[in-house]
Amino acid sequence: MRVGKRYKIKLNKIKMKTTHNNHPIPIGEMKSKGVMIRKWDYNDKGSYYNPSSNNLNKQIKTLHKKLKKRDCVYTEYSIERDRNDKKYHIHLIIHYSDEKNLSDTLTNYIGGTEWKLREMGLNTFNECNGRYGMVHTENIDDINKYRGYINKTNLSKTLI
Repeated sequence: MRVGKRYKIKLNKIKMKTTHNNHPIPIGEMKSKGVMIRKWDYNDKGSYYNPSSNNLNKQIKTLHKKLKKRDCVYTEYSIERDRNDKKYHIHLIIHYSDEKNLSDTLTNYIGGTEWKLREMGLNTFNECNGRYGMVHTENIDDINKYRGYINKTNLSKTLI
């Protein structure tokens, strides 16, 4: 695996362990957050449309690169189709250490401005609506249950 100088400096400061295929993963100070993203794009006439799953896949890889610039991050994600429509949305588990970097990058990703706390039943989550979509973030109590939730239709992919 080829790693840049800035990333190597970050890795040296944080205690690391490796996965089954020798990728470094930080231990200790990492936090996990569940994220759901609904994304849309605009065509030449100004009307919006939902991107395809391949396009969303590319956009998640770009988002991961932007998160990784300022923080040691790894991401698990799954793209799933809505029940009724042919639209897609993304479920992510983001392991991070800098919360401000995460919220700023997600806000820029969807073109939003402010975060609001929203309650649905017993669940509370942060929500940001923007020009290019909306994001829900929530704290994860049991990571294995959340993994089971995002893997209900497709297996998740991990970006390190």
